[in-house]
Amino acid sequence: MKRLMRWSPLPLVVGLVAAACSHGPPPDFAPDPGLVEQIREIRMATSTSACPGESFGATYTAVLNDGALVSFESRYERKHPPRLHVSFLERSSEQATPLEGGAWAAEPDALVSALTGFKLSASLKAKPTLTATATLTPDYGCMPHAFGFRGAGPGAPGPQVTVRLGILRSPFYQRLLIVGVEVEDAPPFFVFADANAVPPADWVVVEARGARGARGTDGEPGTRGAPGASGCPGGAGGPGGNGGNGGPGGYGGRGGQITIIAPTEEPYLAGLVDSRTPGGEAGPGGAAGKAGAGGVGGEPTSNNSSCTKGPSGTAGRAGIRGADGRDGLPGTRPQILTVSGRDVWGTRMPPALQDLLNWRPRR
Repeated sequence: MKRLMRWSPLPLVVGLVAAACSHGPPPDFAPDPGLVEQIREIRMATSTSACPGESFGATYTAVLNDGALVSFESRYERKHPPRLHVSFLERSSEQATPLEGGAWAAEPDALVSALTGFKLSASLKAKPTLTATATLTPDYGCMPHAFGFRGAGPGAPGPQVTVRLGILRSPFYQRLLIVGVEVEDAPPFFVFADANAVPPADWVVVEARGARGARGTDGEPGTRGAPGASGCPGGAGGPGGNGGNGGPGGYGGRGGQITIIAPTEEPYLAGLVDSRTPGGEAGPGGAAGKAGAGGVGGEPTSNNSSCTKGPSGTAGRAGIRGADGRDGLPGTRPQILTVSGRDVWGTRMPPALQDLLNWRPRR
């Protein structure tokens, strides 16, 4: 199987996680029972939408019997502990992961939230009947839509990539564009977008590049010359050996093959894919072998002024760097197939996508 590499990375959840990991409360920190008794309601405020794979913040507030509001703090100071802290809440969701500090991380797989949105729940641990809920609309603006894949191993051809496109409906979008990408035998992954917000062509960039050619072997270093014999005067050192030549670099792999499958009812969707199948880069030539040093001159056998040390031998000649290989040839032009809408997704369709295909709005 080919090794895949995306050159449009998924968003990373960094800032909120890092900020939330400092100065947490001790394990035995708990709310005052008298305050808990006065709480009649829990409220949660957050954004109205979230993008798969990104983090988002939320705030939580307790409403007391007299109408007073007390916030759940995300920070903790030992000398001045807050009356309420987010650690007092039990937070859960099937479409998002709770983060320390009260924030959430949306599930990266867009299929998970396509029909439900991001449903959040927060309950007071000391009084579980007090629960706040929220539902966020999926927003696909952050999802990457440029991907690159290479062949595995030096000089290997690019992978076989299949791109499937279709427009479905969801509770949140009248026209939901779904793009499925399959690389060889790896499970498919999916990109969503509001079909009314994408350009008419070349929106999804998919590259199946051949692997870089192998690097040439390095030339062997020249051997050091033999030392001169002792004598009066000492003998000359032997000449150093020549360095070996570097080996030639390997050829880059041929570009891969991309197949685009669009529904017969909307064949223009194939034009949303910008297909690229360049060959792999040439492998660099091997390094030249270093010249061998000349041997040291022979030592004199007497302190007589006429007895001198022999001259060093001459150094050898450095080798020549190997020639670079050749860039790989581009792959073939993309193959475009049109099939009926329900056949676009093939036999490896995830159950969640099947549910989305079967969804119909209530009348």
